[in-house]
Amino acid sequence: MEILRITTHWTPEEADCVYQFLDELKEAIWEHYGEDILDMYKTIPDEQQAGHEESDFNDEIPF
Repeated sequence: MEILRITTHWTPEEADCVYQFLDELKEAIWEHYGEDILDMYKTIPDEQQAGHEESDFNDEIPF
């Protein structure tokens, strides 16, 4: 794994530039991958439910 180090102190102009870039990046990602992202989120609850149904966990308290 490679660590990316970025400057964390910017001038107001630099901060605005980064902020605008992130908005543009977010829009471009959504334009290309939006449907895939939505499909991914639709499958997450199904996978979580399947995991709960197949679990052998017994939560009954013995008396």
